[in-house]
Amino acid sequence: MMREEIFISHATPEDNDFVRWLGSKLELAGYKVWHDLARLKGGDYFWDKIEAAIRTDAFRFVAVVSKVAVGKQGVKDEWAVAGTIERSLPGFIIPVRLDNIPFSDVPISLHRKNLIDFASGWHKGLAALVDTLEDAQAPRVSSPAPALVRHWLPELKEGAIVRTDAKETLDSTWLRILSLPPAIETARILGKDREIKVTEENRKLPWFEHEDRIVGFAKGADLVSLMAKSVMLKVANAADTTAFIKEGSRLGDKDVPWWEARKRVANLIRQAWELAMETKGFASVYQATGRRIFYATPELTGGRGKFVLYEDFDGTKRRKALSGKSEKRGACWAYGVGMVTSFDEPWRVELRHAVIFTDDGGKPLEDALKAHRLRRGFCKSWWNEQWRTLMRAFLWLASEGKPELLLPVGSGRSISLSSTPIQFEAPCGLSDVARVVDEDPVDEIDEDEAAQEEEGEEEGAQ
Repeated sequence: MMREEIFISHATPEDNDFVRWLGSKLELAGYKVWHDLARLKGGDYFWDKIEAAIRTDAFRFVAVVSKVAVGKQGVKDEWAVAGTIERSLPGFIIPVRLDNIPFSDVPISLHRKNLIDFASGWHKGLAALVDTLEDAQAPRVSSPAPALVRHWLPELKEGAIVRTDAKETLDSTWLRILSLPPAIETARILGKDREIKVTEENRKLPWFEHEDRIVGFAKGADLVSLMAKSVMLKVANAADTTAFIKEGSRLGDKDVPWWEARKRVANLIRQAWELAMETKGFASVYQATGRRIFYATPELTGGRGKFVLYEDFDGTKRRKALSGKSEKRGACWAYGVGMVTSFDEPWRVELRHAVIFTDDGGKPLEDALKAHRLRRGFCKSWWNEQWRTLMRAFLWLASEGKPELLLPVGSGRSISLSSTPIQFEAPCGLSDVARVVDEDPVDEIDEDEAAQEEEGEEEGAQ
C-alpha cells in the first residue's frame, strides 16, 4: 500500500481560506494533497471517504489547530483516527498552529508534539512545514504543473468578475509634464547670510537655497529683485533644465548629482503648484504626512453642492459637485488633491485623492480621529468611477477647461502640465465593464436639473 498524500485536517468553513493557500503551495512544491474543499459539499460529512484517506492514502497528516478547530467534533474525530495511525507510523501527525490559540488549549494528543507556528507569518510556517516534509522524505513529483492547482481556487459565483481578452482603457492619476522652463538659474548671495527665511514677499516665485546661491526657474535678475528685502544677490550661472534632471550639473562650487537634481526640481514644481492653486482660490490643509492638500471651496464653485461643468475624456459634457454636506453625519466635505513629482518615464505629476471635512464655516475639522471616521464611513462606497470623475472635475476647474495647466514660475515662464490624466490601454480587461452609478447624495438633483444634465450629456455625445 503506497501512502503518498498530505492530508490537511481543518475546520470547515472557517479555515478554508488558509487551507486553499496552504494546499496550493504544497502542490506547487510537488506534493499530492488530499482536501475536502471540493469533495465534500453542501454540508454533507462523507466520513467513509475521510477515514479511508487517513488510514490508507496519507503519508502525513497536517492538523490545522485553531480556536475554531478545537471545538469541532468532526475535526476531533479526524485527529483521533490519525492518532491510531501515529502509533505504527511515528511522525504521522504534523500539527500547525494557525492563530493565537493559547498552547494550553491545544488538545493533549497534539500538545506533546512540536507545533509549527503559522500565527507569526504564513510564509514562515510554510518554510518550516516543507522542511519537515523533506526530512520525512515525503513523496513528490519531479516537475509539478502549476495548472493542476486550479482546483484550489474557490468556485466562481454567478456574475463574478473574470478576466477577458477584450482591451481595456485605464485611467491614471498622472498629469504629464509637457514642458519645463529652459534653464535652472542662480543668483549668488553677497555676504555671509545663509538659511534665508521664506517671507510673504519672497515666496511669490519658487526658489531654493543651495550653497551660496538662490536657485529658481526665473531669470537671475528676477531672483535678485524677488529677494531684495531678504538678502543681497548677484546674477550668477545657469544650467540647462533637461540636462540638470538627467545628469546633474554644477550650480555652486560642487557638482549636484542627478538624483539630488531631481529632488531640487521637484521642489520647484511643488512650490509652483502651490502658488498656482492659491492664486486660483483653492483652500488648503496639511496632512499628517506633511503633504499639502488643495480643495475646492463652496465660494470657488458658486456654493456648497453646486456642480462643476466639465468635459470627460470622450468629450461628453458632465457635471460633478466638488463639495457638499452630509446631513446624516453632520459634516461638510470637499474634494481635494495632493501632488508629488516623478521623473521616471513619463515625466509627470502624480495626484493623490483626498476628502477634507469641515464645519459649516469651511474650517477643516481639528479632530483627526473624527475626520478619519467620517472618511471611512462617508467614502466607503466611492469606487474608482467616483474618484475619477471628482478628479476630472477638479482639473477642469483648475485649468479653466484648457488642455494645459500652467504653473507660473516668473520671468514670463511656466511649467506646463496636461490637464487630462494619462490613460493606458491594457491588453486584457475584466468582465465588469459597466459604468458605476454614483449613489452618493452629492449627485441628488431635482427633476429640472436632471433634465438639463441629460440634455448636456446628449450634446456632448453628438
